[in-house]
Amino acid sequence: MTATAPDPITLEIIRHRLAGINDEAAIMLRQVSGSQIAVEANDLNTAITTADGTVVACGDYVLCQVASLDLVTSDIIRNYATDPGIRPGDQFMTNDPYVGTLHQPDVVVVAPVFHEGTLVAWCGSTVHQPDVGGPATGGLALDAGSIFDEPLPVPPVRIVEHDRIRRDIERGYLIRSRTPRLNALDLAGQIAANRAAVAAIQQLCRRYGTETVIAAMDHLVDVAERQLRARLRELPDGRWRHVSYLEHGAPAPDNSDVYAVRLAATKRGDELVLDFSGSSPQAPGAINAAYPALVNFAVASVLVYLCADLLWVPGAVARVVKIISREGTVVHAAWPAGVAMSTATSCQAIRVSVNACLSRMLEGSAELARLAMASCQSSGAGGGVLSGVSRSGEPFGSMTLDELTGGGGATLLLDGVDSSGSTTSPGASCANVEVNESYLPVLYLRRAELADSAGPGRQRGGVGCVIALRPHGTDEPIRVVSFAQGLQHPAAVGLDGGDPGRQSMFYAGGVEVVDDLLAGGRGEPALPLPDAAARLTGDAVHLAVTQGGGGYGDPLERDPAAVLSDVEDGLVSVAGADRDYGVVLVRAGATSWTVDREATTARRRLVRSDRIGGREPAAPVAHRPGRRLTNALDLVDGPGGRHIACARCAAPLSPVDGNPYLAMAVVEGPVHEVAPLPARYPGSERFVIRRLHCPSCASRIEVQVSLRSDPVVQTVAPIA
Repeated sequence: MTATAPDPITLEIIRHRLAGINDEAAIMLRQVSGSQIAVEANDLNTAITTADGTVVACGDYVLCQVASLDLVTSDIIRNYATDPGIRPGDQFMTNDPYVGTLHQPDVVVVAPVFHEGTLVAWCGSTVHQPDVGGPATGGLALDAGSIFDEPLPVPPVRIVEHDRIRRDIERGYLIRSRTPRLNALDLAGQIAANRAAVAAIQQLCRRYGTETVIAAMDHLVDVAERQLRARLRELPDGRWRHVSYLEHGAPAPDNSDVYAVRLAATKRGDELVLDFSGSSPQAPGAINAAYPALVNFAVASVLVYLCADLLWVPGAVARVVKIISREGTVVHAAWPAGVAMSTATSCQAIRVSVNACLSRMLEGSAELARLAMASCQSSGAGGGVLSGVSRSGEPFGSMTLDELTGGGGATLLLDGVDSSGSTTSPGASCANVEVNESYLPVLYLRRAELADSAGPGRQRGGVGCVIALRPHGTDEPIRVVSFAQGLQHPAAVGLDGGDPGRQSMFYAGGVEVVDDLLAGGRGEPALPLPDAAARLTGDAVHLAVTQGGGGYGDPLERDPAAVLSDVEDGLVSVAGADRDYGVVLVRAGATSWTVDREATTARRRLVRSDRIGGREPAAPVAHRPGRRLTNALDLVDGPGGRHIACARCAAPLSPVDGNPYLAMAVVEGPVHEVAPLPARYPGSERFVIRRLHCPSCASRIEVQVSLRSDPVVQTVAPIA
């Protein structure tokens, strides 16, 4: 056995040691940093790459921050290899979204790892820092017209030289910030984390030899690539489509304020193409994603949704998955487009779209369908930045991270996890209420899980939360910048006939309106959309709702006992049990309920009949009629050739090269009817929720949220 081909035992030791080194670096970062964003919410990550920047090990905090760290390291290698050079003891900092970060507040610091004169690897750390300058505290501006209205990005610059912080560079960076002490602690934590990782990798080289460590990292990428290709070969070839919507600006009669993220995912053999080129032209403001953000979220989504039980090696994904985009679009913005709000807007739409397409792909395999997952929450209007000046005269500004109380997506067998956050940030969490109150002059009135916020399904999505807070400890107005998405329509897609998770909510104003909303009133008039002028003063209250996760499967197939349990736990209301699940509950005591079995059976029979125009639904067949295309559709060979049929009743829907969705029975309704609180916003009337059913047996096949003027999307199509 040579040093360039480590034996399996040595390979496993090095693999686990690299993972341990990376985790220890993240712990070091958190211990040094003083920001609640890092310490409490874990809005950070660390990674280790090969010498050419291929990511080998990454933390499970905010996965999308480091999934394509190679873009940062490759920029440094390309531009600085000879001038100013890359040497031992160096570290480079950047927050440039057009180079490799997600957006300006996500600051990346990377360090080369040399051993005995050889560049062995890179290690990197990233943190969402509280404020990195620009016109708006926190770096997020709803009214930005270009990147010049946002924090100006810092391209990679050497922040550490000969293992000493360059105070001139640090000073020039911190002077931009309204929170320089917190940023300095974050930066110190990142540098300390990288130092620890560099020393540990050098020790690994001394123990096993530099060539062996390099070979082990290369081999890990090769193994992960083989695993992913084998996973793809297990799945049928096909094409899957999804459309996610974003809004920016006041509603326009021609819908020009609505931007679509359009994904066509094509799988042939062991290769996968994610084509975003059909997405809308870029917006005039901050909701665009630069190309690195597109890559980060796409790669992170592939790892989460397709590689759940495989090695998580981001560098291997780039070898297998081809990402196609068009510069000048909302997912691949051209300089100098504003991009600071991308992580809560266009990037969430990218994740939802990849999630939907890959999950439908997994449904094509009876064995792998268990891995399919409906969408978790999007960041949405439940999140944002609070800023102002405290009574002591100190400026403050920070995210509360309350948006991470949204719900998780359901799977084939399990309900979504309640108030669980985002799948592409598996290690992140909302900050503790008391911690937020110690950093910000606010008092929380409520943060609790919200009934009926989850997407209904055979397996229910996870519920989101309602948050209410008011000023406390300041006489100055508090500026509230909302992420401002998911208000006009639901954003977290359901699967296999499950409903989407319910939409966000935002309000900043009088307590009487808040009380009325929480009591179930105020369906009209429409609440104002968030804007750059939103402020909290005096007794005003900030009310937000985080999105629930998408449901999985037809809600009429959910066990009535499970619905009753959800009602008892406060996750579904009695009215929601009837409306969403066809489950009729009757009083069993002063505070308890029981299922009326007979009434429930009759109610569900009526709902199924109404889906197909009052006809009697056909009976299900004993066995699926052909090869599964999704959980609800099969490919069937018949006398007239191959066609697509309902998997439940075998009713033919279209030829194999046709569009089965055109034959489905569509029940269309306004999106505001599914909002967890009775709030609607200007522009919501343009969107509809379309529930598609088999025209024969009335089983729910799919649910789509669309502009009223857009056609039904053919989300699944087999290819030869």
